[in-house]
Amino acid sequence: MPEKDPTNWTHATWALSIIMASAGGVVSWYGKVKAGHTKAGNVIDLVLDVFTSAFVGTAVFMAMNAIGQPIGLCAAAGGVGGHMGTRLLFILEKSVIESRLESGKVKEEDK
Repeated sequence: MPEKDPTNWTHATWALSIIMASAGGVVSWYGKVKAGHTKAGNVIDLVLDVFTSAFVGTAVFMAMNAIGQPIGLCAAAGGVGGHMGTRLLFILEKSVIESRLESGKVKEEDK
């Protein structure tokens, strides 16, 4: 199935994947601005959200394409994955850090 192989994708398919995922990052950043978690002028937060979202969203796009979903559904899932990408990574980081801290406390208490 050569159409499922990302090395055979056209430039338009790659552009669709990256643009949809990056748009999810912009929406995520805008939500943070509206909620007051960051300032609108904070370009670093915007760039970090867009790059992280582009990475996660493109991975979701590729996964959906690999299981044979239509390109429109792949693009939509990539956008949603991009929007949720930074949140998912934050949750994973927080849970890993908390589990390591808790395991460190347990080891110290055992001594």
